[in-house]
Order: sequence, then C-alpha cells, then structure tokens
Amino acid sequence: MKVEQLIREKISSLSAGQKKVAEYILQHLDSFSYSTLAKLSKEISVSETTIIRLAYSLGFESFSEMQRTVQNDILSIPTTTSDDTLDNRNFYQNIIAKELHYIENWASHLNREDMDQIVTHLTNAKKRLIVGARSSYSAALWMGTLLNQLLGNTKVVHEFYDSNFEYLTEASEDTVVLLISAHVAKNHGAKILAVTDSISSPAWALADHAIITEINLNEMGFNSFSCLYCLFDSIVAKIRKTRCKSISTRLHDLEELYSDFDLFYE
Repeated sequence: MKVEQLIREKISSLSAGQKKVAEYILQHLDSFSYSTLAKLSKEISVSETTIIRLAYSLGFESFSEMQRTVQNDILSIPTTTSDDTLDNRNFYQNIIAKELHYIENWASHLNREDMDQIVTHLTNAKKRLIVGARSSYSAALWMGTLLNQLLGNTKVVHEFYDSNFEYLTEASEDTVVLLISAHVAKNHGAKILAVTDSISSPAWALADHAIITEINLNEMGFNSFSCLYCLFDSIVAKIRKTRCKSISTRLHDLEELYSDFDLFYE
C-alpha cells in the first residue's frame, strides 16, 4: 500500500507532530525519499523520534522501510515532460498541461465514501452554510450560489468579513456547514464538512468528513483552485443526479418567478 494512502487511513490517530511529518511527505515526496533522518528533523522542525514514531504508526518496522516505500511510490508515478522540453507549446499551454496533470493525480486519490457522505449531508440538510476565508471565498460563493439555485436555503459566509458570519451562530442539528480552508467552532450540533489543502488545518480536526485537495502551491501556482472547482463541480453533478425531479421542479418555478419580473434566469 502506498504511503499516501496509509497516511489518509491513519490521519485521525496521528499526533500533531506526526501530522506535520505526514503533511511534509505528501507535499515533498522527492526530498523525503533521499533525505537523512537528521536533515528531515531539521527541515520539518520535529524530533527524529517523531518521524520514527510516524513510521511505526503507519505500520512500518523502521524509518528506513517507510523511506524505501516512498521511493517505490515515486517510481510508480508517471513522469512528466519538463517545461524546457515541451515541444511546440506556449507558456499558457504548459501551465494548463501542468494543472491537468496534477488534477488527474489528485483525483485518483479521492475517497468515494467521503464524497458520497458529503453529497448526502448537503442534499438532506434543511440549511446549508458555505464558509470561505480570504481567497477561497470566490470558490465558496460559486458553490453556494449553485446549491441555493438547486436546493434553496443556502447561505455563503465570507468568514470574519461580512454580516453573514452571524449565520454561524444559528447553526443547528439540521444545518450542514461546508468549510473551505476555514475554522469555526463546532457547536449547536451542526454537521461539519471540510475541504482543505492541509491535514494540519483546524478544519480537518473539526470535520465529520473532510476532503484534502493536496494542492502544492510551488507546483501549481499561487492560489490555484483548479482541483477545488473540479471537486465542487462533481459534487453538484451528483446532487443533480440524486435529486433530478425535485431540482427540475425548483428550477422551473424559479424560471417562472424571474419571467414574471422580466429577468433573465438560467
């Protein structure tokens, strides 16, 4: 079994220090595969013992065995062409090609059960709050707008920045809160769903179900949300499929409402 998969399965049982090492592995497979224990300890800012304990927690007999497994994992990853040798493609095509590669690699690790649970909770909830902070707010707004169009009773919260933040205090057992790299107190019995690019994020620890985008900003570029939009698009598509009749009825009613006011609606 690949180290990345083992980390996903064991993440809830890892200590804070071990999670820090696990996140480093996910984002720096190459450097982890050849670095010494002492060098990794300094690079990650954890003790050598913490790294060794992570190996034990993941089921390995030693750090060396875990490192060899990472090396084998790297060998199984298809190689990509570097920018300098890409033939007859301009800068923009190179960037898009890179994004497509990372999206494909990320998508291959998505947990179907977690995805199905997120769809179920969003669909069955009476109220939905989509929370985004800073640059992730654009993705939250897009997702919230679609869900409100399809299901209704959906609010978008720009964490800390607007009055809608107060909606978090109104959360109850029939509310689902979808967090996008955000932090909120888990109270009032609301179901917490998280989408984050870090397993050490507070949202990960709070969530009943969590999806990690695993975007390496050094590779994909500053604030690249390609994986996030693809994730949301797949969730919305599944919701459309599972609630086809009720959503068609709702969209028809909305079209009639907007036509009464001579407004365009799609």
